[in-house]
Amino acid sequence: MRHRLIFGSALLLALAGCGQKEAPVQSADVKAMMAQKVQPASQTYWNAVQFVSDENGTGEVVPQNEAEWAAVVQGAAQLKQLGEDLKRPEYAANRGSDWLDFAQGLVDVAGQAELAAKSKDPDQVLEVGGTLYNVCSACHEVYMPGPISLAPTGPAEDAPAQ
Repeated sequence: MRHRLIFGSALLLALAGCGQKEAPVQSADVKAMMAQKVQPASQTYWNAVQFVSDENGTGEVVPQNEAEWAAVVQGAAQLKQLGEDLKRPEYAANRGSDWLDFAQGLVDVAGQAELAAKSKDPDQVLEVGGTLYNVCSACHEVYMPGPISLAPTGPAEDAPAQ
């Protein structure tokens, strides 16, 4: 008798869920996430180590103290978490199957970036920064084709006559 009661209860619960439709996944604003979170975190990482050449000569920019290195580590850690967030249904909804691959790529390279920053090795940070750029660019090629060029242009009168 007890087994029948348990089985009957389980059957009722299972059948109660059959008529319900799954709620559609609400899409999250990927562009806002990119502008407000991913871009600042990536810029923190990319700006940490640079080789500069200008009218004053050449030089190198590297973190100078523990707080600056901690900011680089934090930027990489944030990118890693944002990559995980991009895999959630509200971000992946209505995207191609490669979206999850791109998001995992961000997670993976951000993990490498975090380790490079923790090592405080400027060459390693710079190298992983290039890989990070490539991962971001690959996704942008698919999901943000034909972005507006940010390259400077000269005045119209500098253009050759046609």
